Amino acid sequence: DDANSFLVKLEIPKLLSVLGYRNADAFVPGVNDLVYGSEGYDGLSADQKIERGKLALAALSQYKKANKDGDEATMEESLAAFKENSMYMGYGHLFSPESIMPNIPFIFYSFRLMVILGFSFIVIFIMFLYLAIMNQLHKYKWLLRLGILSFPLAFIASMAGWVVAEVGRQPWTIQGLLPTMLSTSNINANAVILTFWMFVVLLTILVIAEFKIMKTAITKGPSKVMKGGPHV
Repeated sequence: DDANSFLVKLEIPKLLSVLGYRNADAFVPGVNDLVYGSEGYDGLSADQKIERGKLALAALSQYKKANKDGDEATMEESLAAFKENSMYMGYGHLFSPESIMPNIPFIFYSFRLMVILGFSFIVIFIMFLYLAIMNQLHKYKWLLRLGILSFPLAFIASMAGWVVAEVGRQPWTIQGLLPTMLSTSNINANAVILTFWMFVVLLTILVIAEFKIMKTAITKGPSKVMKGGPHV
């Protein structure tokens, strides 16, 4: 639509071209370029890659059949066709041009959440380090509480990074060659379910044990040495 998609937009002109191609004037294709093609994009559109992928798969099937029948002429012809289109073989399994793109909003916000939390951890660490060196850390209870709250945030940042890596790679296990829908395992579903619940039970026990240890240490409080008393 014609609505402005940005509330705030900070741009560094040509930086992505330099990062991607070491050339300030290089064309960096966007989503629409990759899916549908464009005048500025000299690569193949998704539709063209899907067609060439289907040609590669058909040539591979024909080669296997000719090899089984001992038809060397057909083998050479189909092998040449396969080599010409082999880099797009994985696209032959896809059904639509749009399927080459992952869930972009999900990745977009997961990446930014990961980066924001990552930089906030650095700031929190610097504050803790400075106040600890100055022996002033105990005066800032809000910072101590923030430090405790940052523990679960670290797991959230880790999961957000995992989302960026694993969802962002969709639909590919191997780019252009092997889609994730073909990367299925032969492991029985019951084995996966059993393993999942074993991990749930084990990790729950470890979390309870860790909570009790931390609660005991917090209830006991700091030692006399930390309070400035005599060494015991």
